Amino acid sequence: MSNKLVIVSLLIMSLAACNLNGQQRRMPSPKEMSERQTEMMVKNLALTEQQEKAVSEINFKYAGKFQNLRKEAAGDREKMRTLRNDLVNNKNEELKNILSSEQFEKYKKLEEERAKEMRNGRRGGRGER
Repeated sequence: MSNKLVIVSLLIMSLAACNLNGQQRRMPSPKEMSERQTEMMVKNLALTEQQEKAVSEINFKYAGKFQNLRKEAAGDREKMRTLRNDLVNNKNEELKNILSSEQFEKYKKLEEERAKEMRNGRRGGRGER
């Protein structure tokens, strides 16, 4: 009986530890989000230094706005989707003024691929589930 109790206790503690690890993931800061986005764009779109600076500013501006979506939507998923789509459209309009038409088309394709991966359960850099 004592051995079973020890085993069950260890199992419960293991599960609790795994759960804590999952909860420790945090949302990246707007700065981290924008830096990652800019890095991806520099790498894949061959941005000039001037474009990189402008794109970095746009990415930082919208990273903060995207992070505030949950507060603004107050749990309303449809409202959150609408607000997100509005932000994406506004950001894309600003990027169109910075990127060449070829760069912008490539950017749109990269974003579509990323969205598809997210829908399929793969989230940036963590690999397959």
